[in-house]
Amino acid sequence: MIPYEEEFIKYLVSLGKSENTISAYLRDIKDLVEFSRVIKKDVLELDKGDFRFFIPFLQKRNLSPSTINRKISAIKSYFKFLIRRGYISEDPLKVVQKPKIPQRIPRPVDMDKILKVISWDAKDGEEILAKDIITVLYSTGLRISELLSLKGRDVDISNMVITVKGKGGKYRRIPMVKICAEVLGKYIKGPEDRLFNISRFKAYRLIRKTFEKIAKFSGVHPHTLRHSFATHLLERGA
Repeated sequence: MIPYEEEFIKYLVSLGKSENTISAYLRDIKDLVEFSRVIKKDVLELDKGDFRFFIPFLQKRNLSPSTINRKISAIKSYFKFLIRRGYISEDPLKVVQKPKIPQRIPRPVDMDKILKVISWDAKDGEEILAKDIITVLYSTGLRISELLSLKGRDVDISNMVITVKGKGGKYRRIPMVKICAEVLGKYIKGPEDRLFNISRFKAYRLIRKTFEKIAKFSGVHPHTLRHSFATHLLERGA
């Protein structure tokens, strides 16, 4: 149980965080709760000395440096909230140094492989969903969090524009191509209804499995498509 969870959720909403971001924060903070259980201390009683063992605790689970850093960032946000509300007096995570992340640029997917997937004759519901998600991500350059947060009111078919709420709560308008508009049009129900009611984990799995099956290309995830979108635009002189 995360102390003051409902209050923390309201705090994140006030900062303009999306539903997917909030869910990710809560998942990461549950690791903090588990850590406190292992060392037999209440979350609100953890001190700087306890956190000398936090990184090794996460590393024992074979988590990547980027995953560990994401969890630390989420927990720092939680402690910032606790300090602002007066539930703790200082941030015990100050002593924790984030693991260094090796610089790695995602490998773009060749355009012919992406076109093979987009033109694929998907049969069942899950295959169609996977193809549609890939089509929208590649044709717009959206982040997966932005795609999964889209509601009916965000998609303006008549003007071929999507309005998305990105990092820092900033809005931006993204033009759509015809195939993207056709795909999104199928999922619009009401102005406040989300277009894609699936988890981020399922979206990652659908994308990876589809490219492995149809294009015989492994390791594709949403950011790969975003990077491919940008790379192919530059190659075309955009």
